Amino acid sequence: MKKRIRLCAVLLVASTLALSACTKNEEVPLVIVDSEEDVMSFNLIPVTYDDVVQSGKIDCTYVQTNSQEVSFNQTGKYVDKVYVKEGEKVKKGTLLCELSSDALQKSIDELSYKIKRNELLLQYSATNEELAVQDRWISNILQNADTKDVEKDIENIKSQYARERELLNDSLEFDRQELAKKQKELRASRLYANMDGKVYKLKQNLEGSTSKAGTVIMTIVDDTNCLFSSTAIEYKNLFEEGKAVDMKIIYSSAAGDYLVMPYEMESWNDQMLFSIYDGPDNSEIDMGVMGTISVEIAKKEHVLSVPKDTVHVAGDKAFVYTLSAENVREIRYIEVGLMGDEKVEVLSGLSEGEKVLKK
Repeated sequence: MKKRIRLCAVLLVASTLALSACTKNEEVPLVIVDSEEDVMSFNLIPVTYDDVVQSGKIDCTYVQTNSQEVSFNQTGKYVDKVYVKEGEKVKKGTLLCELSSDALQKSIDELSYKIKRNELLLQYSATNEELAVQDRWISNILQNADTKDVEKDIENIKSQYARERELLNDSLEFDRQELAKKQKELRASRLYANMDGKVYKLKQNLEGSTSKAGTVIMTIVDDTNCLFSSTAIEYKNLFEEGKAVDMKIIYSSAAGDYLVMPYEMESWNDQMLFSIYDGPDNSEIDMGVMGTISVEIAKKEHVLSVPKDTVHVAGDKAFVYTLSAENVREIRYIEVGLMGDEKVEVLSGLSEGEKVLKK
């Protein structure tokens, strides 16, 4: 129903001069002023029984549940090669980057050669000892030497070869330890992916820089098992295992409407996790993308209610406007219950069928 008020005024302005003083050439102007107030329009909305629903928005972030932080354990080394790029997918065992290792590799090659040579000498030592003993006995027969002298010479021969093997074993032990140390250092200079995933947060200008032990230079993320995470754990009771909820991504290339499913709710302690159940095709969501989950916080079914935009609040009191029999707008104070998204529950102050004003 629309009520309209229109005010019109007609103003007659006459000359202040006496009629007797007017000449026949003078005219008396007639001015009409038409002033109109703006139309004040109201819609009358009936009070009805309806469902009142209050929903909320929960922010969440796309995070990885399995990742590898990559860092060197050496300081002051030259970063020689970087073999991956930001966002590149890698397989477990992929060489990611390495420090300069030419001198290190040369030391490893030299030690490896020395160890193999000494291992051969050690293998030949027993044979050489046996041949030396045989030669001494043959010499004794040919020279008809004293048996005691021969036995003494043989003891010396055995002692010499025993000493030789001892030195070879000592050298092998030392070189093997040095080789293991160098090989470990070489392995530490080469960083590999420990899992399938995607490269994120690759340090800029890494190649040609100097290493610093413990500094993370990139992260490998298992993007096949990424989830949306929210710390609004106080809302955990609003979700049910196996029941999907709406989520919207506004910004990023993956913008759109999604359905997400609560993930392993029994492990929800300080965060809630959600997996994607359905959404836009061929969407790739990057780490850190924000989403908003819509949830039903509260609901009252079939309760007396009015539209939310008809309810006004002043301090701790709520009121609506009604229209009297004389078409005069009146304030009606009401007691409200659940404030929904579109409807407000009315506990008292109104009855079904009454009408309230919506401007």
